[in-house]
Amino acid sequence: GDALVLENARLQQRINLLIDKIEASLRQAVRQSLEGSASSTPSVDAQVRSSVMVAFAVGRMQRYVRSEFKRLPTEHLDACLRQLMA
Repeated sequence: GDALVLENARLQQRINLLIDKIEASLRQAVRQSLEGSASSTPSVDAQVRSSVMVAFAVGRMQRYVRSEFKRLPTEHLDACLRQLMA
């Protein structure tokens, strides 16, 4: 994670672009799932939800690296996602 990203400014830009693209894709999917819902601000809700999902995924990857690849990113994943999406 950070060890590789901070080695090269261009790599940092590429990682940031990748994460931004993932978040944009998630935002679009969430926005589509919210169509017809009772939400008064579906675009804002989609932005918030996609941001939280990306932060969760990045955090899981960083935790995996910090644990020297012992704590899997999928550890208790179902329970965490249910809590996250509640």
